[in-house]
Amino acid sequence: MHTLIPLFKVHMPASAGAALATTLASGYLAHGAKVEEFETKLAAYAGNPRVCAMSEVSGALTLALFIAGVRPEDEVIASPMVCLATSMPIANLFARPLWCDVDPATGMLDPERIAELVTPRTRAILAYHWSGDVADLEALQAAARAHGLALIEDASEAFGAEHRGEKLGHHGGDFCIYSFSAVRQITTGDGAALFCASPNDHEQARRLRRYGIDQPSFRLPSGDLNPKSDIAVAGFNFCMNNIAATLGLAQFPQVKDIVRRQRANGRYYDSALAGTAGLTLLARRADAVSGYWTYSLRAERRADLMRKLQQNGIGCQRLHVRNDRYSCFADARRDDALPGVDLFDRENLSIPCGWWLEREERERIVACIRAGW
Repeated sequence: MHTLIPLFKVHMPASAGAALATTLASGYLAHGAKVEEFETKLAAYAGNPRVCAMSEVSGALTLALFIAGVRPEDEVIASPMVCLATSMPIANLFARPLWCDVDPATGMLDPERIAELVTPRTRAILAYHWSGDVADLEALQAAARAHGLALIEDASEAFGAEHRGEKLGHHGGDFCIYSFSAVRQITTGDGAALFCASPNDHEQARRLRRYGIDQPSFRLPSGDLNPKSDIAVAGFNFCMNNIAATLGLAQFPQVKDIVRRQRANGRYYDSALAGTAGLTLLARRADAVSGYWTYSLRAERRADLMRKLQQNGIGCQRLHVRNDRYSCFADARRDDALPGVDLFDRENLSIPCGWWLEREERERIVACIRAGW
């Protein structure tokens, strides 16, 4: 009987319990000093000080879309091959996704298909970094500039990934979002970070994540509420709390090692699975380094391979299904074909690539696949 090799696994250092106990005993559980400390760590890691810690990733994306000017009846160009946490914020703002085809070699937006979708109601391009890989940021930036659109990067799965030697969120889009949900490289239980390119957008994000409140003027020196403090734009309630931030801070000392191990596993697969009959390995850009959250590939007769892997105690799944199949997006469906999406949705598969894999386990995974299915 094989020991199960999970596709996902929560990373939680032993130190987190004591740190959490201290926060709980402090009595300061909502947004506060621990959140600010977590933001400082994130800023240093990504090389961008314009960061807001958020309660969860859909809230971060909702805020980015809102600041980018997305309002009811507007449009956002996006791939259907995304997480529901990525597509639902578009609908929550009563806007409409313009489904764009993907490059089946990467599973990510095909920049050459963007221009044909743009209308006067289009406000943004939402680029999803698939499974830790990095999208064609330069081509997407060029398309955004050409049409006067905001570029929003969903790097939920790409913590640790790099483009041209810099972490995602350092440069690239107008906004970049990380996720800290349960099985990410850093987990805060649920949570996210919103990086902004513009200081003005960052200042607006800091207000809008907490009802639109201007924190410096909201209270008087006595601590009483200030009746003269105005709220110019109605905001949301997307703040991270001190409990979540404490969990994130406890994991930061291990972040570099987590990313290093995942990259080592991914690069091992790049070599060991090359040329395997029935597999197509994804193309990864020469100017980028993947975060390898999972190892994503394309498999012919995917169901047969999944069955064999699962029978051998190896976790696997299609990472996401195409979101244009959901009836809540019925008004966004396209009559024309999305051949890249069709192929990628039919064949995409993820196998374990995480920090928990030992050499013997990844060799077992490769041997199972290379033996055929």
